Amino acid sequence: MDFELSYDHKNTKDSHPTLRSLALAFDELSSELTSLNSKTYSLTLFPSEPIEDSMYLQVNCFKSKNNPDELSLSVMINKEYYEPKYYEYVPKDMEEVKEIFFNYYSNHKLPSLNFWSDETEYINNAEECIMKINIFKEAFKIHRYKGKEIYKGFGFKHLSDVTQYYVHRNNQSDTGTTSLCQSIGESVVLFSLMLSGIIKGDEKIGDYYYDNNRKYYAVKINIPEDWHISGVIDKNIKGYYAFNNDEDITFHAFAKDGSGISDKLMPLDNLYKLLPCFLVLLAKEMELNKDFSLLINNFIESPAADIFINICEDFYQNHKFEEYNLCYGDFGESLDELTSCYSTYEAIRENKNNENITLDLKINKFSSDNFLKEYLDFIPKLGSEFELQKELSGLCNAVQSGDIRAVLFHGPAGTGKTIACKLVCKEIALPIMATINCTENLDEYILGKYIPKEDKILFIESYVTKAIRDGGAVVFEEINFAKPQYLAFLNSLLDDNGFVRLDNGDIVKRHNNFRLFATMNLGYYGTKELNQALFNRFNSVIELAELSDDSIKKMLSTRIPGSIPFIEKMLGVYHKLRKKIENEELEIVISPRNLENWARLAKYEGYLRAAEKTIIPIAKSDRALEAAIKGIIYIYKWS
Repeated sequence: MDFELSYDHKNTKDSHPTLRSLALAFDELSSELTSLNSKTYSLTLFPSEPIEDSMYLQVNCFKSKNNPDELSLSVMINKEYYEPKYYEYVPKDMEEVKEIFFNYYSNHKLPSLNFWSDETEYINNAEECIMKINIFKEAFKIHRYKGKEIYKGFGFKHLSDVTQYYVHRNNQSDTGTTSLCQSIGESVVLFSLMLSGIIKGDEKIGDYYYDNNRKYYAVKINIPEDWHISGVIDKNIKGYYAFNNDEDITFHAFAKDGSGISDKLMPLDNLYKLLPCFLVLLAKEMELNKDFSLLINNFIESPAADIFINICEDFYQNHKFEEYNLCYGDFGESLDELTSCYSTYEAIRENKNNENITLDLKINKFSSDNFLKEYLDFIPKLGSEFELQKELSGLCNAVQSGDIRAVLFHGPAGTGKTIACKLVCKEIALPIMATINCTENLDEYILGKYIPKEDKILFIESYVTKAIRDGGAVVFEEINFAKPQYLAFLNSLLDDNGFVRLDNGDIVKRHNNFRLFATMNLGYYGTKELNQALFNRFNSVIELAELSDDSIKKMLSTRIPGSIPFIEKMLGVYHKLRKKIENEELEIVISPRNLENWARLAKYEGYLRAAEKTIIPIAKSDRALEAAIKGIIYIYKWS
């Protein structure tokens, strides 16, 4: 007779085991039991034909730190014309287990079942509580009987059409639309509340857990009181536990006294059996999908309707075909053996607290006698709408002291890279002697050129050279677009004993108060446009994040006060276009600068006509894209 040996704890099978491989399997099992992990391990022997009506023989070993090893043997007896029967036996030790297994394998014999307990009724009841279901599809079929509103979901309801905000690239609906469902939406809200508490060091709402291999996930969450007061979740439900292992999800609700709540009670109708399932899958998605994790963290930092929709839709589209085995009951695993999300944030919280200590620094300025008098007029003067980010305070002092001589700002278009250079120089009273647009103005005459004057040809130094000789700052905008040969002088200029050699043969040594600033678009550093030798000479490389909505609002309201009634709508268009560009990987850019141009022209032509000359042209004559952009703009009322 042939056999198959299954190692459930290893997730592997031996299709033709021998006595030797069976012995090795028990050796492996014994070694697993000596490890520090608290888990359930099992071996199962399947005969090619039933042995005394038995379909298999299985040993289960449960190990934990708090309990001694527990062993149990189980068999399924399937007699013809009878319902299957399940028996369990507790052996005295592993040696007895081996004896029974080897007798089953070699002599095709089972021990007498008179001393085995009949577990048929228990197992059948357990199997009845297991449902294989596509919970993501099912979620759209049900909603709370008291109403369809998604609690704390920006006013959205069950099946709200939110296509104008976001359509996932994998959306396969017949209409190509995006809609929300109540249970997924409220799970996202609950999970975000829990994670927000974890980030802030508050465990009151709950925590999630995972093993080192990111295979097992668990959630324990306490329902906030306002969810009870609002009638969203029954007041008898204090919270939920949920555990996920591959396709299996085990979950249950618990009362205020910590006792479990029967799944037969009304508070646990289908809708609220889905909540803990989605919560544990959100925890899994956080750990396995870095883009999704970033999205959740962005939502926690700045809750917004479009990000909320993005999360719900991405979560659904990533898992819409998956089915899970759901079981309502205690999953029997110790959370102490898993890594707590709360614990992983302890170092992050400590670092953030330490970071905040250094933000409010007194910024040191250059004295006016550090520079030639005629250069003092080159110190930047900026409007009140521009404010230095607190995070740059330390950089200001490092630049002023000379510890940092060369700074590179990079980031997406419209993030204020050049303004950041000017703000730093303004704060430390450093003149900007020259601003070079490398896409247009940089040539071989960057340091100066010969020009005819009267009857002579004289070498006239540029303001770049004046800054190098006498002190001051130079800004190279979009430095990665310059031809490398025109930047070669920067290598010697930024070395320890900095100098440049002019075309007339003069050598100019770098002044102690010379500073270099440069900007470039995100993602270009390290490429051939900016060689590594030059990149390495920058003392500080800083990525500037996209401007926040508050910063854009302040800029527009200060520069174009008449735009104030329309700023929210302009931001709506801005975010929808950015999302479309990102999702469809379009090679176009929209920046706050486009919004400013739009608002300025709108003073004379109105927002619809002005958009045709400032916003729609970003499509670069792609007629289909132009129509899509116009469709987004026409969602809003502009009069």
